Amino acid sequence: MRRSTTWLGFACWAGAALFAAGCAEPEDEAPVYLDDASQSVTLADRIARCDEDPRVVAGLVSRDVCAGAGVFFEETFEGNGRTCGTCHPVANSTTIDVDFVTALDQSNPDDPLFVFRNDPALAALETSDLLEDAAILENVDGFIDPEHRFVSRGVNHVLSLSTSIQADPGDGTPSPPAERTGWGGDGSSDGTLRGFLRDAVTQHFPKRLDREVGVDFRLPTPQEEDVALAFQLSLGRQNELDLSRVRLSDPEAEEGRIAFMDPHRGRCNVCHNNAGANFQDTGKNRNFDTGTRSLASSLNVGSFEDRGLSDGGFGGRDLPQPDFDSGSGSPDAFGNGTFNPPPLIEAADTPPFFHNSLLINSKGTRTLEDAVTFYASASFKNSPAALELDQRFGAPLDLVPGDSFAIARFLRALNGAFNADIASQRLNAARALASRFADTRADVQQKLMELALEELDDAIAVMGDPSNSNPLYPAALQQLGLARAEIGQGISAGSASERLNRITNAIARIATARAQFGEGITFVLGQGNLMY
Repeated sequence: MRRSTTWLGFACWAGAALFAAGCAEPEDEAPVYLDDASQSVTLADRIARCDEDPRVVAGLVSRDVCAGAGVFFEETFEGNGRTCGTCHPVANSTTIDVDFVTALDQSNPDDPLFVFRNDPALAALETSDLLEDAAILENVDGFIDPEHRFVSRGVNHVLSLSTSIQADPGDGTPSPPAERTGWGGDGSSDGTLRGFLRDAVTQHFPKRLDREVGVDFRLPTPQEEDVALAFQLSLGRQNELDLSRVRLSDPEAEEGRIAFMDPHRGRCNVCHNNAGANFQDTGKNRNFDTGTRSLASSLNVGSFEDRGLSDGGFGGRDLPQPDFDSGSGSPDAFGNGTFNPPPLIEAADTPPFFHNSLLINSKGTRTLEDAVTFYASASFKNSPAALELDQRFGAPLDLVPGDSFAIARFLRALNGAFNADIASQRLNAARALASRFADTRADVQQKLMELALEELDDAIAVMGDPSNSNPLYPAALQQLGLARAEIGQGISAGSASERLNRITNAIARIATARAQFGEGITFVLGQGNLMY
């Protein structure tokens, strides 16, 4: 009989890889073993199913990536019904936002996302933030008094992790973590993305808040961790852009690119090199204190000895009392105040833009434009990160409104191109399957087309409806709309030949649209984008 090691330790945070918050495994505890027979679907079952999956047979997806997607989207680990895909749905850019949560609550109020609402044993699993702000409860500082010692955070997307998780030791944080996971950059108890799966299960999947292994959930086997890692690393982009070679056809977006890279205008490229998540000098993900905690957030806060707790970011796990002053005049948080940058290419359609869904202005909006203007705020200008940059460049940043809006337009252009490319990737896969297998497993072809449609919807929303006064690439938007129509007819096509024709037409429409963006926006896309 095969046996799978599970950990008694807890850890989990919510975001850049799954959702977790944590504490280390006790060193003097022997590992607990659970039989694989306790799994409703074993990994062997998933691998056998993948061996017959047309995407694997056609060489479009590896067996490990396919099996890892099964673990990610389908496995409940004998918990409360949630899966990783509950908070990272592929059709919503692997994250959740207020619109998504609201729509899901209306269409399926019994979805496992809302399990805390109907089960008294899980009433404290989440707060009102889930429904109101799409933010989830995280015990990032350990499970000491978990109903009081918690933070509330938005859910990061899990795209392009292979480009963004290598930790930069230059920020002074200890190792582990070797890999940056979570908003604080320390979301995994063992410091790796591979180990993040067990942490997410512990935090978000339990049947009771006792979180007893083997009773409230089972933890993943090492083999499940391996394939889940392979899948997660295959999502989104596999490469970084070279912004020095990018040229955008939209004049304002191109001006935004220049401002983004100019250390005296935008200064963005230092911490988000090439619009990714890495520090310019090292090419690795560095933690920063940018002062986001000093702006108002609508999210719930935990408490310690009847005092409210702020989110202290990195560190602080299992400390007996708060060790960081977030601005109140005395220690009111666990951690050191630093958070890690997310990649920006994916930003426009993957809000929230900060860990605490903060409001940048009095308008009550949280758009990408609002997020960019944060860097003109006093909160940022007085932060340790900004002061360090001021010293580096010899002057404070003066981000003027024109540059901030141009930078946001530039990021919208990159995101629209990214959406269009993933749509094409999925359509090309559907075309290959239709050509090879005709109507055999047509459901896979149709699902890929539906997901391509979601990406086009994202691109159109990010770039602006043609009825707006100043949308990005109006002619490209028209072509994307025509591609949508072709996909819709292809999904309902009565034969493989008709479906194939519609897919081919849609791909051509997207290529015509994509050619209008500019030069140098070349993405290498991972196999995981073909899974669901």
